[in-house]
This record gives sequence, structure tokens and C-alpha cells, in this order.
Amino acid sequence: MISIFVSPMLLNRIDTPTENNWLTELKFDGIRLILSKHDGVTRLYTRHNTEITNRFPELCANGIEDGTILDGELIVLNDDGQPDFELVMSRFRSYKTAPLLPVQFVVFDIIKHKHTWTTSLPLIQRKEILSKALPPHSHMTEIKWIEGNAEAYFDVVCKKDLEGIVVKDPTSTYKINKRTSDWLKIINYKYTDGLITGYRKGEFGLLIESFEGETWGIMEHMSIKSRKQFYELAKMQNVNEDKKFFHLETPLPCKIRYRHVTKQGYLRIPTFIDWLI
Repeated sequence: MISIFVSPMLLNRIDTPTENNWLTELKFDGIRLILSKHDGVTRLYTRHNTEITNRFPELCANGIEDGTILDGELIVLNDDGQPDFELVMSRFRSYKTAPLLPVQFVVFDIIKHKHTWTTSLPLIQRKEILSKALPPHSHMTEIKWIEGNAEAYFDVVCKKDLEGIVVKDPTSTYKINKRTSDWLKIINYKYTDGLITGYRKGEFGLLIESFEGETWGIMEHMSIKSRKQFYELAKMQNVNEDKKFFHLETPLPCKIRYRHVTKQGYLRIPTFIDWLI
């Protein structure tokens, strides 16, 4: 039986780029996508093995050779020509036939080519195979990369307010379903000070807002140690409650890390960093 889904190789995260001769790529803010073509049929999968072929028919008509598996990121560009996570998620959730937001599949690796696995080959050699295997397509493109210069590249990414960068060991093999330090991501995080105003009943989640009273959504990422500290502080004051939340009488100030502000004004992936008390 032909295996048509491959659980992708994952990345470790570091805070700042270091200079070496590794390959440097832009980190796209989208959906990780595995494209598999076998027996003349193209199938599309998320990294969690959810088939989404019917949602992106424009990727299924292609000149890719049979017995190919590609790894990349599915993105939608905004009016400024930048990848927009909210737009790609809007397209992902849409079942309309038209009009559809145009997607781009940015391919950065090839796992199988002409029915031959390429996972044991070094990355730089897989890149060469990919360049020849990917035919021209209005909705697919090979990722651009440079050798080294990660620090300078990251500076430019931050100035343009993009997602971040990825650096990869050019000698690395493709390690299926493993997180490895052969591939590293550096995220262009933002930081801000804000208030914890309450907490969710049941599953952990903290209500957060700005000092000016702007609602920032729910913060779910917090260390176990800091969660214990929070509950101790919450016990020391009065709370009001509704069906879903307990609301603090005195909000707790803290430092928060996040990706960006959504169109609804919420912080994307807010993460607790430290207390301001």
C-alpha cells in the first residue's frame, strides 16, 4: 500500500539568529501543507494528517510527476503583498466555490520524487531536486533561500513586520515526524504590558486587556509556576463571575509576548512573560 501522507519534520525555536553557513529562508505565516501525488491523484494534508484536498482545487491541477511528496506552507497574501494568517484561515474555513481568496503553496522541501524517497539525502541536494521537479504553476512556487546572513535577514524581516526566519543545516536529512535542531525558527515576536482581568472556568485561559481597557482576548500560554502564582494572587481578592469567567476586582499587570494584533484587535498567541507587580 502506497503511503501518501508523511508527518513533516518540525523545527526547534531559538531567540536570536547566529551566523553560520546554514540556509536562511523566510518563515511564512500560513498553514503547513503536505502535497502528495500518487496514481495520478493529488492529495493535500495538514501536518496533523487532515485531508483538505477539496478545499484547494487549484493545487490539484498540476504537472507534478507521479510518486512525489512536497512539503511547504500554504499562504494568502494581503493587499500589501505580505502573508496574512487571518486571510489563509478565512480561505481554509470557506466552502464557497467562488469567489475564493487566491492561495500560494510555497514549497521548501521534497520528500519523495518519482516514487523514490529523498529523505536520506542532504537538504542542499533535495533543494536541487525540488528545483527540477516543480513545474511552473500559478499557485505554487519554490521558496527562495540564501546562504548564511541570518542576522541581517532577520533585521530586514523585523523592519518589514514579517513572521520571522528559518535557518537549516544544508547537510541535514529529512527526519519524518521529528523536531530537530537541524532546522531552527526565529520568530519576530512583539512585547507589550497589559492586564489580566479574569480567568476562564474549566480549561485554563486568562482574560487580558490593555491599560486603556482594550480587549486583547484570552491568554492560554503560561508556565505552571506562573499559573500557581496567578491563582494565589487571585485568591487574595474578590471576584465576580458569569457563565464562563471569573472577573478580578483588581486586574494584575504583566508583560506579554505575542505574534501580532488581529483585525479584531486581539493579540495572536499571547504568552505570559513576567509580572509587573
